[in-house]
Amino acid sequence: MTIDSMKKLNEDQLEKMKENYASMIVEGMDMNSLITFAVDSIMQNMEMWDQVDLTEEIKDLYGEEILNDLLEYVD
Repeated sequence: MTIDSMKKLNEDQLEKMKENYASMIVEGMDMNSLITFAVDSIMQNMEMWDQVDLTEEIKDLYGEEILNDLLEYVD
């Protein structure tokens, strides 16, 4: 089947195909690959954050104690 002969998907069908493809990729990953992918994705999402953004996010989600714990591991 060529791309030209393929049926045109509507938006819902395209989203479903993307979801199915993503699920197939994830199902083929081992735990280390999944962890690496998750960390890379989270880091990419935080790429434009400054220190204030990061510390506020940590405090809001995990509290000041966790923020302080994480700061201990920064050289």
